[in-house]
Amino acid sequence: MATSANAMVARATLSRPALGARRLPARASRGRARAAAAFPVGTVVETAMCCRRRLALGGVRASGRGARVAAGASSDDIEPPARDYTGQLRMPVEVEEKPVVLPAMLFPMEEVLLPGSTQVLHLYEARFLALLDEVTAKTGGLFAHLTFHPPSADEQGLKINQVASLVRVEEIIREDVGAKVVIVGESRVVMQDIVESDPYVRARFTAVPTMGAAGTLAYTPSDDEMAEVEALTEFIDGAVNDIVTLVDRLLTDADANANANGAADDGSETSDGSKITPDDLWDISGVADEVEWGHAEVGNLRRAMAWVDGPNITLDDLFDKSLPLEMDAAEWQASPASSERAEHSELQLAERLSFACLQVAPSSTEGDLRRLVSCRNVAMSTSHGLMDRLKLGQILLDEQRRALRAKVALKSAFGGETSSGEDMDGGVGGGEGR
Repeated sequence: MATSANAMVARATLSRPALGARRLPARASRGRARAAAAFPVGTVVETAMCCRRRLALGGVRASGRGARVAAGASSDDIEPPARDYTGQLRMPVEVEEKPVVLPAMLFPMEEVLLPGSTQVLHLYEARFLALLDEVTAKTGGLFAHLTFHPPSADEQGLKINQVASLVRVEEIIREDVGAKVVIVGESRVVMQDIVESDPYVRARFTAVPTMGAAGTLAYTPSDDEMAEVEALTEFIDGAVNDIVTLVDRLLTDADANANANGAADDGSETSDGSKITPDDLWDISGVADEVEWGHAEVGNLRRAMAWVDGPNITLDDLFDKSLPLEMDAAEWQASPASSERAEHSELQLAERLSFACLQVAPSSTEGDLRRLVSCRNVAMSTSHGLMDRLKLGQILLDEQRRALRAKVALKSAFGGETSSGEDMDGGVGGGEGR
């Protein structure tokens, strides 16, 4: 039985992440994994034909100035409204499909992993260790991260979301029991059919087309749409920089105050006795030690922004290789993606940014996390395009920035280490949301 979104966010607010870990909570995986392995093959949410029609038009889909709440949804659910295209729509050229059979792991839909996000898995069951063996020996360290809808009382099996994340294994830490695996979302894939479900899921996937230099094969945006993309990406870049600065300010001030009050083990010093710097707050090295018997999202905005500038890794890259392909032999494993700056067009950078900006903010409330989950599921859908995702990112980041400014201002007013000359936004400039 899938755990509800409410239960998930309740755990998130109770868990205390390590420095640098802005994460959703660790989840026990045993019962969920068993349920996921037992789903009937036919219970797929969308048909492949419907998905292909959406892919043809889903590149730069323009959204309105605001976002609406979907019919029948809670106030935390966001559904961007559509508006008329102003660019050039054309029939796409015939593109050869490049299906690849991949192992897949299933997670509840509130735990969708977007491109640019990072997760730690503690694998200990024999079948999932066998999945890991296949991933490292045959698929270049790549597998699919599928999500499913909570089953209702009158349904048999699970409803699987057809659009999934292609994830890359970044690190494997062998344990006395099992292994801890750090994975990074790289791009989206579409499940065409399930090959087998025992002992773990293996399915046939194709890549969701990514943005080209001038749009998609089916659509070229107009000058007005390109100007709006540029304005939205500039807003998001500014908001991300503000949030990173506010988080540094909020957490370093908290450490300084705790240290001044004589707290002995407040985490304000590293193991060698040196003071923690803002860079330390975003460092997730060693965070896998905190994940036991489950999994947890451990990424953050700074890491995700580094991913934006990294190389583009899609399923087509794997199709073009001679399989089986060992993980150590894959070119995308030669160096960490975050350390390699790739050349991307303006639209390609905007597409990567539209996923990477949807990260968990520190001190998020239950409502904040529900809203983030809703935004992420919209972002994964092929029914929505680049403009929809950028608009959601703008709304979400502006809310996160306002909340962090308020927290910094409260610390300033009630015993923080701020100087009297700083204003209520915590010393961070930037205009209000558009």
